[in-house]
Amino acid sequence: MAPDSTPTCQRDQPSFLGAVCIPRDLRGRTSMVQAMSHDDFLVAPLHTPPAYAAVVERIQRALTLGLLVPGDRLPAERALSQGMGVSRVTVREALRVLQGEGLLVTRRGSGGTTVAPNIDGLRGADSGHEERVREVFELRLALESTAARLAAERHLEVDLDELTACQAAMARSTDVHSFRRADSKFHLTVARMSGNHLLRQAIEDARAVAFSTLDRRSFTPLQRSSIHDHAAVLQAIERREPPAAADAMMLHIVRARAEVESILSHTEQERALHRRGERTP
Repeated sequence: MAPDSTPTCQRDQPSFLGAVCIPRDLRGRTSMVQAMSHDDFLVAPLHTPPAYAAVVERIQRALTLGLLVPGDRLPAERALSQGMGVSRVTVREALRVLQGEGLLVTRRGSGGTTVAPNIDGLRGADSGHEERVREVFELRLALESTAARLAAERHLEVDLDELTACQAAMARSTDVHSFRRADSKFHLTVARMSGNHLLRQAIEDARAVAFSTLDRRSFTPLQRSSIHDHAAVLQAIERREPPAAADAMMLHIVRARAEVESILSHTEQERALHRRGERTP
């Protein structure tokens, strides 16, 4: 064999018949990775966060997914401790962190711990720039259309009842928080119905990243279109029509992206006018 028999290719050229095709500009870096011994990999330092940080992340995840909304009361410390398998001291430390971030409020007596009325301490996709929003929706487009297709193939009748309940809750929603909860539950239920745990986890992760400060903006257009689009997804799943379910979910996410970008653009215009001391007509 020649000293260097690795096939060469252009950057975007596919490989065929299992041949590994490595662009020339990456081959040096590949050799560096190959040079790392097994021992080097195994003894590399671990960065393990403290237990309370995992509890903080779990509660923040519920907030970003819309499963916890302002005014919701958290379970008691003992229930959280037993459910998560950590000590009550760990739970208490996590709650203190979240209170310090302005996300939770604890009242003495029987008031317990509740989600703060204003959760501006959370920042999501629209906190950065348009590129981040685009990436999130492109990821959701790939993941959730696949989940809808699989759900149409694999669902149980009880799953349809849950999706129908999510639709009813969305139709009843009177504010953005109840809308977000119903919307998240619908999409996460479709993900669960796919029967693929990895896909379900990836969709949850994507939706958590997609948290948006739209909570403080008009949600009526999103509510109206989501009710319509969710109905199409539900119908295709119920009829066990995988291609139709995937298409309906793709259309829904494309429409949602356009509406979110429109809202964000309008908000940015308002901010620019405010900075110039002008008033939006």
